[in-house]
Formats: sequence, C-alpha cells, structure tokens
Amino acid sequence: MQVAEKHHTDRDRPRWLVHLAGPAILFLLCTGFFWKIVLTNQYTWLEGSPDLAHQVLPWFQFQAGEIHAGRIPLWDPYLWGGQSLIGQAQPGLAYPLNWILFLLPLRNGWIRMVYLHWYFVLIHFMAALFCYWLCRDLKRSRAASIIAGLAFGLGGYIGTTDWPQMLNGAVWAPLVFLFLLRATRGERPLANSALSGMFLGMAWLSGHHQIPIFITLAAGAVWLFFVLKSGRFELKMVRFGAIFVLFFLLTSGLQTVPAYEYGKLAKRWVGSSEAVGWKDPIPYNVHDFFSLRATSLLGIVIPGHHRHTDPSIGLVALSLALLGVALSWKSLPVRIFGAIAAGGLLFSLGRNNVFHGILYSIIPAAEKARNVSTAVFIFHFGIAVLVAYGIDSYLSSEHAPWQRRMWIALSVFGAVVFTILAVLVLAQKPPGDDRFVVNAFVALLFAMLLYGWRRGALSQTAACVLTAGLMLIELNNFCGYYWPNRDDKSRPKNLRYLEELTENADLAQLLRSQPWPVRFEVPTEEIPFNFGDWYGIDQYGGYLASLPVNFVRFDQFNARIVKMFGVNYSVTRKPPEPNQQEVFTAKSGLKLYWNTDAFPRAWAVHEAVQAHNDIEAIGFINDANIDLRKKVFLFSSPPQLETCNGDESVRMQKRTSGSLSVEADLKCRGMVLVGDSYFPGWRATVDGKPAKIFEANGMIRGVVVEAGRHTIEMKYRPRSVYLGALMTFAGFLGASALWFGPRIRRRSS
Repeated sequence: MQVAEKHHTDRDRPRWLVHLAGPAILFLLCTGFFWKIVLTNQYTWLEGSPDLAHQVLPWFQFQAGEIHAGRIPLWDPYLWGGQSLIGQAQPGLAYPLNWILFLLPLRNGWIRMVYLHWYFVLIHFMAALFCYWLCRDLKRSRAASIIAGLAFGLGGYIGTTDWPQMLNGAVWAPLVFLFLLRATRGERPLANSALSGMFLGMAWLSGHHQIPIFITLAAGAVWLFFVLKSGRFELKMVRFGAIFVLFFLLTSGLQTVPAYEYGKLAKRWVGSSEAVGWKDPIPYNVHDFFSLRATSLLGIVIPGHHRHTDPSIGLVALSLALLGVALSWKSLPVRIFGAIAAGGLLFSLGRNNVFHGILYSIIPAAEKARNVSTAVFIFHFGIAVLVAYGIDSYLSSEHAPWQRRMWIALSVFGAVVFTILAVLVLAQKPPGDDRFVVNAFVALLFAMLLYGWRRGALSQTAACVLTAGLMLIELNNFCGYYWPNRDDKSRPKNLRYLEELTENADLAQLLRSQPWPVRFEVPTEEIPFNFGDWYGIDQYGGYLASLPVNFVRFDQFNARIVKMFGVNYSVTRKPPEPNQQEVFTAKSGLKLYWNTDAFPRAWAVHEAVQAHNDIEAIGFINDANIDLRKKVFLFSSPPQLETCNGDESVRMQKRTSGSLSVEADLKCRGMVLVGDSYFPGWRATVDGKPAKIFEANGMIRGVVVEAGRHTIEMKYRPRSVYLGALMTFAGFLGASALWFGPRIRRRSS
C-alpha cells in the first residue's frame, strides 16, 4: 500500500473541500496549541523577553499610529534625534504582512493585545501551512504533511523564538524550497525559479537578516548541487539559478536597499568590545561566543539543556525523521533534506566545526549573522520535512529491523530516564527542571504506538492522530512554556515588562502638556524601554542595535551635544543640576526637570568653518570657548555667510515623522540649523525652492537662508526607498506574470 496516495474517499468529495481539509486542521491545531494567548487573558508572548516590550512593541505602536495618521513612517523622530526606521530593518516596516497588523483598528490609539496575540498565532500557522504545502508537493500523504507542518510551525526554532522579526523571515523557507525543487524537476522551471527567489526575497523583507542569510546559504547549496549533479556544469540549471537570484534581489529591494544605505553609514553593536561598521567583519570571537555549544546537542531532545538558541525538536519528530532517512534514503528529496538538516546543525556548532570558520572567511556577508547558533533553524527545517517521509515510509517499508530498532531505542531511553529520576528522588535530589521526564514518558508511549501501528492494532488514521497528539504534548514543553501568568503577583517587579510601559503614563502626559517642541533624556536603568516610540515623545536616547557613524564619532552624551539637540527636559531621581528647575514628580518617584540652557529646536548662525577630519570636529565640539549657537563647522567647504546685528526669529512651526517646517526671519544671510539628526534622504526647500542640506556640526541639519522672512521645509524622501520599492514591485509583478501568464493565455485561447 502506498500511503502517499490519496485515500479513495477523496474522489467522492468536492475538490475545494479536499484541499481545504489539511489547512483547516492545521489552523485548529495551532489555535488550540496557543490556548494561553487566544483562549484566555492570562498570558502573553510579549512577556517572553525584555526585548519584546522594550523595543519591538514600541516599534509596532509607533508604526501603527503613523499609518493610522495617514503617514508611512520611514523615519523615526522619537529616538536619538531621529533615525531611519526602514534603514534599521528590524522594525519590519518593509514586511507587507505587518501592514495588516498596523492597519487594524486601534483602541484609544493603542494596538489591541488580542491582535498581537492572533498575529503571533498566524505567524506559526503560516509556517505550519507552508511546510504542509511543501510536503504535499513532495507527494507525502495529507496526515504526514500535517504532522510535518506541526513539527516545523510549533517546534524547533520557530516554536522556541518569540521575536517576530526573526519568525517572519523563517516561515518562508518551505516555499523557497517548494518552488526551487519544482524548478530542478523541470516543472515550469522559469516560473518556479522566479517564485522561489521571490519567496526568499519575502524572507529578507521581514526585517532581521540572520535567518534569511541561513536560508540563502542553504538554497545556494542546493542550487550548486543540481548545477554539479551530473559531474559537470549544467548550464540549464545555472540559468534557472540566475533567475532565482534575480528575483530574490528584486523582491527584497524595499528592505535591503535602504538597509544597505543605512548599514554603510552606521555602527552596529554585535557583542565585541567596539561597535563595527559595514566594512568591518564581525570578529570571530563573537561567532565563537554565540556558537551552539557541543553539550547543547542534548537539548535537541532534553528541554532546557542549551546555551543561546534552543535546539529542541523533540523525540517524536527526531525519531520520525531518522526513520524517514533510514527507510527512504533512495529518495532524492530525503537525501537533500537530510543534508540540509545535517548542514544546519554542523554550521550552528560554529567554533567546534572547522568548516564554519572556512565559510565565515570566504562567503560574502555570511559573517554578518553573528548568532551562529540560530543556524539550528535549518536543522529543524530539514527534520520537519523528513518527519513526513518517516510517517509515510513506516508502514510501506519492508525493512522491519529499522522499526524494531526504533521501538527498542525509544523504550530504552524512557526506561533509563525513569531509572535516573527514581535514583534522584530516592536520594532526595529531585531535578529542578523535570520536563525531560515528560519526554521520557512520551518516548515510551510513542514506542508502544509504533509497535501497535506496525502490528496492525491501530488504523493509519488513529496512529497519525495519536502521533500528532504526542508531538503536541512534547512541543508544549518547549513553546511558550515560560510565558508568565500576568495575574501572578509574585513575579519580581523588574520582570513585569508590560507593566513598565504604563508605569509612567503620568510623566508622558505631563511632557505632552509642556510648550512644544519637547525632547527629554532619561537613564536606561530608570526607563529601559523605548519611551519615545511608545508615547510619541522625542527622547534623546533609546534601545537600538546601531547608530549612524556621525553619532558614534562623538560622545553622544557630551553635555554640549545634548544641549545642541534641544534636550530641554531630564527625567531622573538625582538632585537637579544648577541649570535645572523641577517641574513634576511622577507616581513612580521619577522627577522631571526643565533644562534652562537647552538650545531651541531651530536657530541661526552666521559663521561657518571647515573641519578636515574627526579630530578637528571633536575638538570643535569640546571647545567651551566656541558658542555653538553662533558658529557651526562643516566637513565640506563652508558657504559664505554674513554677519549682522539685530534680533532674528527662528521657530519650528510643525513636525511629523517625516517632515518639518521652520519659519525664519533673518537680518542677513545665515545658516538655519535644526537640532535633528542628519542623514541622507532628507530634502529641503526654502520658500518652495530646493535647497542643500548641510551636515552641520557633524550631526544635525543646516540650510543656508538669505535675509528676510522665509519658510524652510524638510522632508524625508530617500531615493533608496523609492528604488527598493520599485525593485520589490518588479519582483512581485514579474514572478506573478511568469506564473499566471501562461494560464491566462491558455484560458483565453
């Protein structure tokens, strides 16, 4: 009997119902699996890590608020004097599926928690569904494909990771390989190569580069295999691989082009002693530190036994994958996904694998993925597909010894673990984390299930249902296991991350009531999350992975720089400085002080000099004898300015996330400075006529203005975004045309 064939009753059902059955079952199982966040109000995935509440949620809130205001938030004005949001990549602005979340109705201006919970569930459902489709395309049975989808979408890296920017890139791996393998089989190779590249581009649009790098390496290795499969270069495969690369580059453009522009002008903190620039390779000692430790290999089946990335996939999935390899090794897809799984696991070992060091040295951009241990995702992906082969080959195979070996291995594992547990309990030294006992129990039950299935005591349907049930029980001990109950008041205050977001709402309200414009500073130990993004108030500071070079070249906390950026309020518990006046005390005990000597947000100078290098620039900033309100330095040749007497008026009129307007009334030709970050992509006009924006004082923006009353407008309109958007549109349009074009022509004829 070929279990991969459709059951005869499928022919008696409507075709659409047959195709819908698998996805519907997956959706129900994913929903039930995440009962904590969609069926109760007691848990949230956003408490899984401080990063989620401190950084990711404020990013989402800012983007949703801007989109509801009718603006595309390419620029984030609320942190560090303003930063390119799309250039940072991680906020996920370029990811089309995030737009759905941001467009959903807000409640009193805030993203609803229920939407965020369903957003999280749907990410996992997409992963499960895409893996299901891949397995069905590989001629696996519906039941086997469902179980493989569960292993991929709820287990492994996807099941143990909460960061959406990571997950959104990972879910596309099955579709990349679905269409790649179709192309290599000769099934409409042009269209399928384009679609494979398009879906890899979607992974890169997600925000974070790490998982997409690993998917790209794995896909490149498979393409190389088919190019060299016959022992010589297959030019046909080279052409299809080139189409794959073309559509990957095109589709990813909306994110990769702005990120490339930003990356060349930024420094990134990667865990080394110094921040690194675009041309600086991430030091190998960082890869060494973030490698998957050899002892963490036990964590594949023993929950909690790992360092850095969790390698857990569970005994059920691992056993089925091993059966798939043993019983279906002659199948080319099994060998491919077996190699993918082995390659991902070996790569994740980093320092313990000499070949990782070689790849680090010779493959461009591979070193940018600093957390080597996350390559275990590729291992999990390969295992998930092999699960389907294990199920389908279990009954159809004539190699009974392999089935018998698996029963014995599972039984021995369970018996050994229970023996060890009994010894520990009798010695009154019970383990702190006893989840491994559940795995042992599942191993014994699964051994019994496989035995009964092989002997015919269980029907195929019953066996698959029970297998899925055991897998879900096991995966539940990995995925969401540590999400805290929000009603648990015994949790330490510093671990209640979401409570921190609302703790100083009164402070935000008071800041909003002050004369505009307002920009404040606060120590990270007092308010660790991105308060500015969360409440929409300018914050000089913030929790980011990188900053532009023009910030990093200076001490950004230099008192003169802080004043120059118009930081007119400080939030602290310390006694006030001589130049500060107390304004307010929040319920949390934090005090708000007005900095009386802060610069206005916009002002005019009439003297400009040139700094020829960073040393001269730093000296200019640090020289207390230079009044930054009257004099400016530029790295380029300074324009001719005029000196004059008399009162002048410069005032910022309005500002949005990507634009601002300044009214200036000057007595003679001068340079109007705006205390916001300089970055390429800003365009200026003076009374509607284009004007050059200077990088003033190495950090802020300046525009030359003639005598008289003028309106200066600045808008963030980066060419990198326009180019990237055009590329992404071309990628989607081209792949769609290649896929649907022939079908439309056939129907019309």
